[in-house]
Amino acid sequence: MLETIKEIIRHNDLAVLATSHEDRPHCSLMAYIPDSDCTRIYLLTLKDSRKFANISSNPYVSLLVDTRDPRESRKDYKALTISGTCAPADTTEQEKLRQDMVKQHPQVKELADKPDCVLLVVNINSFLLLDGVSTAHYIELDDQTAK
Repeated sequence: MLETIKEIIRHNDLAVLATSHEDRPHCSLMAYIPDSDCTRIYLLTLKDSRKFANISSNPYVSLLVDTRDPRESRKDYKALTISGTCAPADTTEQEKLRQDMVKQHPQVKELADKPDCVLLVVNINSFLLLDGVSTAHYIELDDQTAK
């Protein structure tokens, strides 16, 4: 099942990021890139955004990635909830990852070039894959899985 989850992450490049501050949820549609083993997801945002403020006070986030295709039957859709913690990526990784993000998502170049843009990393703790309307698979990553 983990390979199916990784394939969904690799095959898609948009997710809904859910953050929270004082029990108030906030969702944002985000372009993303995964690391090679799909245990980290990278995102771009501005330091003055609500999501950055929320993450600064509460690093726990969820991402929703789905397989919607209007040409397919809705019964075949899969929805993947990714849970983890989010923080700015290490400063030594920022420039390389920013270039990788712009290469995969040219539409974010203007955002990436802003001086107050920051690259975030979601360190994944668990996956919940809904396969259709009634089948669910939960995987919690431990130190062994994450390596």
